[in-house]
Amino acid sequence: MKKILFDGIATQGTSRSMFHGGAEYAKFILREAIGRRYSFDVVLDKSYYTDPEIEELLLEWGKEHRVIEVRGKRELFTTIEQGGYNTFYSALPYGYHDYKGSAHLIGVIHGLRSVELVTDEYRYKYEKGWLRSLAHYGVAHLPYLQGWLRERHQRHYRRILEMPNITYITVSNHSKYALLNFYPLLKPEQVKVFYSPFSVEKYDPCTEHGDYFLLVSGGRFEKNVYRAVLAFDKLFTDGRLSGRNVTVTGCGNQRFWKEIKNKDRFCLLPYVSTEELERLYREAFCFVYPSLNEGFGYPPVKAMAYGVPVIASSATSIPEVCGNAACYFSPTSVDDLCNRILRIDQDKEYREDLIFFGLEWCKKLQLRQSQELEEELKMIFE
Repeated sequence: MKKILFDGIATQGTSRSMFHGGAEYAKFILREAIGRRYSFDVVLDKSYYTDPEIEELLLEWGKEHRVIEVRGKRELFTTIEQGGYNTFYSALPYGYHDYKGSAHLIGVIHGLRSVELVTDEYRYKYEKGWLRSLAHYGVAHLPYLQGWLRERHQRHYRRILEMPNITYITVSNHSKYALLNFYPLLKPEQVKVFYSPFSVEKYDPCTEHGDYFLLVSGGRFEKNVYRAVLAFDKLFTDGRLSGRNVTVTGCGNQRFWKEIKNKDRFCLLPYVSTEELERLYREAFCFVYPSLNEGFGYPPVKAMAYGVPVIASSATSIPEVCGNAACYFSPTSVDDLCNRILRIDQDKEYREDLIFFGLEWCKKLQLRQSQELEEELKMIFE
C-alpha cells in the first residue's frame, strides 16, 4: 500500500516570486486530491510564503492527516525516510536530484527553461544591483559563456532524469520534445505528457472590460515585460491608444521602469493577492503575454476563460497551449508587438473574434485536461 507524501513546498512562493505556473499546477493537484479524499500527508517549508487559500485548505485537511513543516531540504529528506513514506510526489522536483532515499519520486518536469533560455540581451535590466546587472550584461554578449552555462544547466537536469527511482511526466508536447532533443538517451515512451490541469469552470466571462492592457510577472526577465513596455511606451509617445493604459503586476525596483516616458499611462503593481489578480484578469481590455520561454503557460488561458482577448508570444509551448485563439507575435520584436497591439485596439471585429475563439478553445482544453487529470491522479495516488 502506498504511503504518500505530497510536496506542498511546490505550492509555496518566495519573496521574489510569490505566484508562478509550477505552484499553480501543484495547488490544482492538491485541491483535486483532497476533493477526491485520497490519503496522503503534506509537507511545507517554514521559510516560504503559503497562499492563504492553501493554508485554509490544509487547516481542514490537517484534522485527519499530517501537515508537516520543515526548514530546508535536509529536514525534508529526513522526514521522508523517518515517516516511512514509499512515494514522494513533487510538482517541482528540480532541487531533489541529490535525494538518495528509498521512496519512489514522482516528479513533474515543466520544461527546460534554463537550458533553452540561458539569457537574454535585456536580462541585465531586471537586476537591482549593479554587480549582478554587469554580470548578466556580460553573459548576454559572450557566446562561449552562454554555452558553458547551458551545459551546466543540462547536467543539473541530467542528474534528475537519471535518478534510478523516479517517474517523470511533463506538461506539453513542446516540453516532451525538448527533453528528447537535449537528452538523446531518453525514449519517447519514457516521457508522459499530461497537460497542466486548469479549471475554467469557476470563471464567468466578463461582458464589461476596463481600458487597460494587462501584463504579469514584470520582474522576471523570461516573461519579457521590458520589450512590451517599450512597445506600449512607443505607441503612447506616437499619440496612439487614446484612453488606454497598461497595468503590470509583479513589479519590483527594476532599473528599466525609469526609462518609461509616459509614466502616467502605466500602473506598476507588486505581487498582488489572488483575488486582486483575478479581478485584473477579468476586467482587462486585453492580456499581453510576451514570454520568451514556457513549458506550458497558464496566464493566457486564464485570460481567455474570462472572455479577454490575448496577444501572445509565438515562442516554445505557447502556440500549442493557445491554439488558434491568440494573436501571436515574435517575442524579440518590439515593432511586431506594436502591430498586434494596434490591431486589437482598432479592429473591433477581430477583437471580438479572439474573445469567441478563446472561450471555445478553453472548452476544448478543459475536456482534454479533465481526461488526463484522472489518469495522472491514479498514477500518483493509487
